Amino acid sequence: MKSASVEQSAPSKPPKLSAGELMPEAACDWENACATYFMHKEIEPKNQVKMVAFGMLDPRLHTWYLALRTTLDAGTFTEYMTALKSAWLEAHWDTKLRKKVLGSQQGIRPFYEWALGLQNQNALLYGNTAHLDDEQPHNQLEANLCDELTTPVLRAKLASTLTLREWIEEVRHLDDKRLEDLATHRKLAEDLYKSSKRTTSSNQPKTSSSSHTATYASSSRLGPLTQAECTLLMEHGGCFKCRKFYVPHRSKECEDGTPDASTYKTLTETDTIAAKPKTNKDKPTKPVAAVAPIGAVMPSLVLEETSDSD
Repeated sequence: MKSASVEQSAPSKPPKLSAGELMPEAACDWENACATYFMHKEIEPKNQVKMVAFGMLDPRLHTWYLALRTTLDAGTFTEYMTALKSAWLEAHWDTKLRKKVLGSQQGIRPFYEWALGLQNQNALLYGNTAHLDDEQPHNQLEANLCDELTTPVLRAKLASTLTLREWIEEVRHLDDKRLEDLATHRKLAEDLYKSSKRTTSSNQPKTSSSSHTATYASSSRLGPLTQAECTLLMEHGGCFKCRKFYVPHRSKECEDGTPDASTYKTLTETDTIAAKPKTNKDKPTKPVAAVAPIGAVMPSLVLEETSDSD
């Protein structure tokens, strides 16, 4: 069943609630549209319910109103809305929505998009005991920022006197800068990969279309590492010069030299499994510096490493 929605041609016209399943968003829209109509037409509280009740077009809601018409018309509009939500919204909808708000995390979303969504959900609880005051959403947002944004926010040392809206705006600017830097790094990495791919294509001998492993048997010069090979070497403690996995050195310290171009085959995940030490004592004793995923590697580092392999 589709969800109900609210239509109102003008603020001075009575709104209509279409047929469909009543959701918290539609209930909130209905309440606001009715309040707007009452204000523009200056309708007295005692007449408010009867002036809008027939705008509920769903047969179930219409029948419900007729059955309780005497009681509902005699009460306030607020009492009518409480009865409507209690009868037609999902059981414990307010508790479930509050739990959803409190469990919300930024994840990969832009901060402002996430913050607006959380505020909108909390707004649906306005007037309900489950509604969160400004301090609670502030704490919720701050505690569930993505890891990449947490550090910039802490370093900014934002004033504790900021209102929720002011704090959100400050964090929004910090996140916008983070996203801009991320986009720049991603573009640099993509450009580097495309450049490396063009170089590989020019140096790589033509092979049969059925071959899945690139070889350099007909070339005396070892081709540059592919993006996939760089990723494998970084993830498995490899050296960009000798192209071996799980070794206790970097390319500048490598004494093994580059592989023989005539027998070299493109590195794969299978090679990492074969090279992985079987026991703890077989693992390199010298710690290897952690390397970030390829998407965040500065081009200068990759260029330095790949140039050593040429």
